Amino acid sequence: MGQQLITITFQPSGKKIQVENGESLRNVAGSSGIDLTMSCGGKGTCGKCKVLFQSGIPAITPDDKNHLSETELQQGYRLACRAILNDDAVICLQDESNIQAAKILTKGTARKVDINPVITKKKAVIQPPTVEDLRSDLTRVYNAFNIEQNDEKPDIHLLRTISSAIRESEFNVTGVFSDGSLISVEPGDTESERYGVAFDIGTTTIAGYLIDLTTGNQLSVSSSMNPQAKIGDDVISRISFVMQESDGLETLRSSVVEEMNNIIDSLLAAANVNRDNVYEASVVGNTCMTHLFMGIDPRHLAMSPYVPVVSQSLNIKASDIGLCINDYANVYVLPCIAGYVGADTVGVMLASDMYESDKMTLAVDIGTNGEIVLGSKEKLIACSTAAGPAFEGAHIKYGMRAAPGAIDAVWMDDNKLKFSTVDEKPPVGICGSGLLDIIIFMLNAGIIEDSGRIVDAEEIPETFSHFRKYIIDGERGNDFILIPVEQTAIDGPIVITQKDVREIQLAKSAIAAGILTLMDKLSITTEQLDSIILAGAFGNYVRKESAIEAGMLPNVPLSKVHSAGNAAGEGAKLALISSLIRRDVADIASHVDYVELTTDMKFQERFADALIFEKIN
Repeated sequence: MGQQLITITFQPSGKKIQVENGESLRNVAGSSGIDLTMSCGGKGTCGKCKVLFQSGIPAITPDDKNHLSETELQQGYRLACRAILNDDAVICLQDESNIQAAKILTKGTARKVDINPVITKKKAVIQPPTVEDLRSDLTRVYNAFNIEQNDEKPDIHLLRTISSAIRESEFNVTGVFSDGSLISVEPGDTESERYGVAFDIGTTTIAGYLIDLTTGNQLSVSSSMNPQAKIGDDVISRISFVMQESDGLETLRSSVVEEMNNIIDSLLAAANVNRDNVYEASVVGNTCMTHLFMGIDPRHLAMSPYVPVVSQSLNIKASDIGLCINDYANVYVLPCIAGYVGADTVGVMLASDMYESDKMTLAVDIGTNGEIVLGSKEKLIACSTAAGPAFEGAHIKYGMRAAPGAIDAVWMDDNKLKFSTVDEKPPVGICGSGLLDIIIFMLNAGIIEDSGRIVDAEEIPETFSHFRKYIIDGERGNDFILIPVEQTAIDGPIVITQKDVREIQLAKSAIAAGILTLMDKLSITTEQLDSIILAGAFGNYVRKESAIEAGMLPNVPLSKVHSAGNAAGEGAKLALISSLIRRDVADIASHVDYVELTTDMKFQERFADALIFEKIN
């Protein structure tokens, strides 16, 4: 007799599924396409996957007790990653709208380059065969395009379609060439139809761009959340999944390729472009993301000395990778620099032109991982710091992605707290761009000390005594009620805990210590920095003043700090439209010196010093 089946209903969608008694909600959600935020990869350590059981409430687990209040437990809240389903249940997914509506950065700034793509087209008239001229169709095509037959190795797909292509248009055709080699023959004149797609595969999000390879213009843009985030917000969670699950690598690979194909569909529909006229894709991402995209086992990235399987740029057939564009299309994956400095950082350097500049430039890309590059055309060095999770909302009690209702900025006006939220919705949590603002506000109001300690109520200066009532007892010291319950759209106030402050300290100190280590390697002082480039979503939205005042960035004039937006995506686009840029790419990746911070004797000392909230002079 089979296992008893129970019915699970998910609200607000109303979706019903039947599962076996004793199944975990985590497994049920994953196999049913239900999106749940599990920043820690389902280990029960982050508390982000809180759901409300309206019926069929599971037993309370130790992790539930660690992350949920007594009131929440009594109301039926549980951590989805720990819940075991033993009865018919109705589950309300509190974060469902946020997962779909998160704000994704797709715009960036990049320099202008000459349009010189690898993909070219040329039309020709093929001589029809006669009884006197029995040359093969392939030879006729080669002769028409002045191709030396001995130099070519025709693809089987080309051979299978060439005869019908030349006869369909009465021997008037267009040849498609990739880096000078014939990859396809199309009937008629299609010279003006030449497109490519560029992708930035982020740990959290994916951005795609459709580019006209004739003009270099961007025709459409589309983005989505990276479906791999269901496994965990960070790369270590995903590497662990690959190591623990027999089909883990293929699960992650196929999920991201499927989402990229969804993006391609959106791009083509928006621009009314035929997918058969998309002849190339370029891809950037951190080293783990590009490995997973290609189906390459990334496990050794998590083991010292953190070596990637491959670091150079690669060309792969779209059909081999599963991208739904032209059958003959090439996928160009930009190179990485090290295990934790990937192709996305190469993209940032391309977009900023720092590798060809005389200026001493510091580029900081803070996503789920923090990647830092310093130098000029004379010398470039790079490092990576584990700073991103806090700035993306992970490990922060009320942290969240930049979705509607997320507090994205905080400031003081007439000694009063002011804030803004994404889409001007009532506040439901805090996204990364607001975190440093909150710290500066709390410092200026005397709510925290430079050391990061949240003070007792009576220690707050008289000028800001109206904030004393918002100091409450917390698990690790005092907590501060940032937004009272009557102003929020959740069932309670939004609180900054002492643990939150410590998490922000750790994150900003890692970035600062990485920067100072690179500056020391090149014997560069703060005054010698000509430019600081902030890339990525956090760098685009964070207030420069807050980043400098908190001691995350060197104390330079604000005019030297520039937000570059999604510079990694811009770099991918440049590699798509310029063959000359690709030559630079290979040179960049091989000539950037990587600094491994875990073996740097002074890094830990700098990290400890940077925990204090003070400017870096």
